[in-house]
Amino acid sequence: MSGFVDHYAVLGVPSSATTPEIRRAYRRLVAEDHADRHGGDLRAVERTRNLNLARDVLVDPLRRARFERERRAQLPRAAASDPLFDTLARTFGVAPGGGPAPAGPDDAPRWLTGVAVGLFAAATAFSVGLSIAAAIKNAARDLRRDDA
Repeated sequence: MSGFVDHYAVLGVPSSATTPEIRRAYRRLVAEDHADRHGGDLRAVERTRNLNLARDVLVDPLRRARFERERRAQLPRAAASDPLFDTLARTFGVAPGGGPAPAGPDDAPRWLTGVAVGLFAAATAFSVGLSIAAAIKNAARDLRRDDA
């Protein structure tokens, strides 16, 4: 498996680059580095492939969004100030410094995971609430029995 490739670095554009800026950078670089200009040099062929892939990924909004998630996961993270907060924030998709993106080809697993976590939390809170209510009811019954 190959390592992570930063397509912005391949094209020499900032991550805030617009689609026309990306296309201009691609055209400029491909004109300089195209394999046909270098007599079929294998490095030029590889460079042209990398330029094509970078352009294809960054001009397609869905592929670019997926790449951005992968890129954030590759960035070094600052030391966590509160591990519990980071875990909860990552669970709901807002971890500071970016956490690993959920597996899958689209965002459906992310929102589905959020719904599942929310339902689990609600069920847990409901059952804890019921157990507290039952404990209070039992304590009141015991107190009445002791008074009698």
